[in-house]
Amino acid sequence: MWLFLALLAGGLYTLQGLLTRATLKGNQDAWAFSFYFSAVGALTALPFMVTRPQLSSQPIHWVLLGLVCVLIVIQNYLNFRATNILEASIQGSVTKFRLLWILIIGVIWLGESLTLWKVLGTLLTIAAGVVIYFRSTKIDSRQGVLLTLAATVLYAVVIGLYKFLFAGFGSDTLTFFIFAIPAAINLVGMPNALQRVTTMAQQQGRIVLLATFFGGLANLAMNRALSVGEASRVLVIIEAFLIVLLLGEHLYLKESGDLKRKVVAVALATIGAVLIRLSN
Repeated sequence: MWLFLALLAGGLYTLQGLLTRATLKGNQDAWAFSFYFSAVGALTALPFMVTRPQLSSQPIHWVLLGLVCVLIVIQNYLNFRATNILEASIQGSVTKFRLLWILIIGVIWLGESLTLWKVLGTLLTIAAGVVIYFRSTKIDSRQGVLLTLAATVLYAVVIGLYKFLFAGFGSDTLTFFIFAIPAAINLVGMPNALQRVTTMAQQQGRIVLLATFFGGLANLAMNRALSVGEASRVLVIIEAFLIVLLLGEHLYLKESGDLKRKVVAVALATIGAVLIRLSN
C-alpha cells in the first residue's frame, strides 16, 4: 500500500513542481505563493480530514505540531524562493540531499534499518546534488542551490517529527493542520499580505490554484504512505520521479539549457533511488 501511495505522490509532486516553476519563474512573489500553497492545500485536505478525523488528546503532540508548522513555513519560503532562480530539474537534483538527512534521522532517531543498498543509493543521490552545485557558475544559481539545501534540512526534520505526530493524529488530519496553520502564519506575517495575495490571484490565479491543488493531493498521499512505511523508502520513491520532471521541463517549460549536466544529475539521483528501493 505504501508503494502505491508513494508513486501517486511522486506523480502529483512532479505536476506541482512544473506548474510552480512556471508560476515563480522570473522572481515572482514566493511568499504569496507559499500562502496559496498552504491555504489551497488545507481546503484540499479538509474533506478527507472530516471523513476520518483523528485528533490527539496529548498536549505534547499539539506543541510539536506548532513547531512543525513554523518549520514548514520557513521551509516552504526557502524552497519557493529557490524556485524563482533554479530550473525544475536542477532544484530537484539538489533536493536529493534531503535523503541523506532522512537516512540519518531514520536510523538514529526512528530506529529504521541501515543496509548497504541504502548507503550506496544515498551516496549517488548526493553526488547528483554535488554535480549541480559545482557546475553552477552564476551567483544567482549558487544562491538558489544554497536555499534549496537549507530547505532540505528543515524538510528532513519535519519528516522525522511526523512519525511522532502520527501517534496522535491521523494522516489526513495531520495533513490538514500542516497546511491550515502555516496558511494563517503566512497571512499574519507577510508584509502587505492582502495586496500581494490579491495581485497574484489576478495575474496567475488559475495556474496557482492548479499547482497548489496538486500539492495538496500529493501531501495527502505522501503522509498516508509515511504513516505505514519507512520514511527513507517512501521519500526515495517520490524522488525517483526526477526523470519525469526533466522530461516535463523540456516539453512544457522549454528549459533545455545545459542538458548534459541535467542528464548526469538525474541519472545519478534515479539510480540512487532504485538502489534504496532494493533495500526492501
